[in-house]
Amino acid sequence: MSDKPNYCPKTETCPLFQGEMLASKKAQEIYMRIYCTAGEIGMNRCKRFQMVKAGYKPADTLMPNDERSVDDIIKDL
Repeated sequence: MSDKPNYCPKTETCPLFQGEMLASKKAQEIYMRIYCTAGEIGMNRCKRFQMVKAGYKPADTLMPNDERSVDDIIKDL
C-alpha cells in the first residue's frame, strides 16, 4: 500500500475552494473530483499544483484547467 495520499495536499488551503471563485457548490465538487481527489493523475493536470511543484505560488485567480503552459503562466506573473 502506498503512503502517498490519493488527493492533493493543497486542497484544504486552495483559494479556489475558499472563496467565491466558482459559481456554485456543484462546480466546486466537479473541480475537486477532476483535480483534487483523482490522485496523481488529477494533481498533474492541475495548473495550480504544477505551479507549486515548479516552486511558484499560483495566483489566487489561476484555475486548475488554465490552458497556458506553466512557463507561459510564469511569464505572465
